[in-house]
Amino acid sequence: MSTLSVAIPAYNEEANLAECLDRLLEQTKPIDEIIVVDNGSTDRTAEIARAYSARFHSVRLVREAARGIHHARRRGLDCGTSKVLAKVDADTRVPSDWAENGIRFFTSGQGHDTDFAALTGPFLMHDAPMMERQKRLAEKSYRKLKDGGPIGSVHGPAYFIRRDVWRRIRDDLHDNEPVWEDLDIGLTLGKHGFRVYFDPRLLAESSCRRLQYAPWRNIGYGLGGLRTARAHRNRRMIVSMSVDLPIRLATYAYFWLLFRPWDHQSRTWRPHRYLLPLDSTARRRPADEERLAA
Repeated sequence: MSTLSVAIPAYNEEANLAECLDRLLEQTKPIDEIIVVDNGSTDRTAEIARAYSARFHSVRLVREAARGIHHARRRGLDCGTSKVLAKVDADTRVPSDWAENGIRFFTSGQGHDTDFAALTGPFLMHDAPMMERQKRLAEKSYRKLKDGGPIGSVHGPAYFIRRDVWRRIRDDLHDNEPVWEDLDIGLTLGKHGFRVYFDPRLLAESSCRRLQYAPWRNIGYGLGGLRTARAHRNRRMIVSMSVDLPIRLATYAYFWLLFRPWDHQSRTWRPHRYLLPLDSTARRRPADEERLAA
């Protein structure tokens, strides 16, 4: 059995997939399998994946007809044959030692033969402004986790999970409900008596594209946390998510004002972008985001 299989759910990701694959192929510890799950793309996503598959034996393309991140993630992780599985979003870039650190955790030290079944890390937004400030704020937010430790859930852009544990929890996930995919996994792991470990060294870079949509178009997504808590009938989480919802929606509004005029290509703010539609060739439509980015 190989060591690490990585699943990449992808829907219309021609603008991001190549760089995501490049980062995964440049790891200090080679990844055994990289599985791109084409979730019904209408752009060049599948073509790009096939081109990489022809060049690199570790990359392969599979298809999932049922739309949504839940179904695409399930398909990718189910196809993995390694002892450790991982999910990475197509718009996410991982550091060169990401795989090495993840494998080390599960083969020695704290992750070996313990109840830690999943591993996650922090993430920044590579196409957002003020990267250095983002890093400083992220480091402050770790607090007690600055040296690593238990955390309540995995983080969606990139995480690891033991294959044997995935097979135990997969049928208890809420794939057909509009829940947050990562929180759904975290709560399900907890029900099975497993824990998630947070490693600050696993710093990945994702996209801020969701936050460039107007806040009222993100209300449905913002409700995902409350829906997840209700799906799990977790009263404590329901209360927490209910209190958090107004703050979250206000945060969406703040980040929209900050990120919408930001042009990450030129690294400048351009206020006229408030009046322009988002580039459909590089960003999903909100309806597609609702299906894929939960």
